[in-house]
Amino acid sequence: MIKRRTFTLLAAVSAATAFALPVAAEDYPSQRLTYTIAFGPGGGNDRMSRTVVDILRQYDLYPGNIVVENREGGSGAVGFSYVSRKAGDPYRLTSTSGNFIGTPLVADTDWTYADFTPIGLLASDAMLLVVRSDSDFGDLDTFVDAANAGRVTIAGSGSAGPERVTAALFAKSADIEFEYVPIGSGGELVTALTSGSVDAVVANPSEVAGQLDAGTLTALAFSDSARSTNNPDVPTFMELGYDFSFSLPRGVVMPDDLDPAVQDWWVETLKKVVETPEWQAYLVKNGMSGNPIWGDDFATYLEETSAQYRATLVEIGAIQN
Repeated sequence: MIKRRTFTLLAAVSAATAFALPVAAEDYPSQRLTYTIAFGPGGGNDRMSRTVVDILRQYDLYPGNIVVENREGGSGAVGFSYVSRKAGDPYRLTSTSGNFIGTPLVADTDWTYADFTPIGLLASDAMLLVVRSDSDFGDLDTFVDAANAGRVTIAGSGSAGPERVTAALFAKSADIEFEYVPIGSGGELVTALTSGSVDAVVANPSEVAGQLDAGTLTALAFSDSARSTNNPDVPTFMELGYDFSFSLPRGVVMPDDLDPAVQDWWVETLKKVVETPEWQAYLVKNGMSGNPIWGDDFATYLEETSAQYRATLVEIGAIQN
């Protein structure tokens, strides 16, 4: 009798569990969401993350409360590590940026892009090759001709960042040599260029927007696969016959080991986010190109971008193979 009652109880529990799982999936989301920002307040990743959260709230796209927290440190290593350790938790989001790809390549982290569930690439953070408007470089081919005729100097922020990678990919595609000058900040880049200390700079569009608008500087090419949202007249390197593109992911990821239904829910929700006028205004203000990629296609993008970034850093000697 005891054995039969035990069996009946176990059967009832199993049946209840079987019915509970799909109900839980149907009820998602039903809890508080935590949006972790792996950088400090006020930076590019922070602005993007808070723009996404503001839109989710404004348009009632998420039915529960959203808590936003900054966990900065280690060029994103601290915050991304924290989220990666929340495997299976469907109520954790974070935003990607260049450091999401670059930091694991140059530092010993306990995570890589592969330790997350990809939701979507919402924007691309690509680079402009910029010269003085009064220089002899009327277009990209003229710049290449000058490089072939003698030494040219190109400056960028840092010695192993996306600016350096973009310059190296351009040089390889154009079969030219150049001297690279690492400079600290966007403001210092502009000063170096306008003073004539360097021939060109590789810069984020937001760093040179004022000078481009004033006509002091001219952008010769854009490193993304499609033209920039707020610089639509600037052709891409690929359009001009230089076979490369390079951009860094302004996207959203979640911890690993999630129910595919959760991933699908967020893909559909963020598709609504990027259609809002507020998001379009964010793209223009921050010099981003808005070419969304979703789900598994975003995973492929992250894999290819990481491989390209790594190969270039190895080639220029910034990291070991």
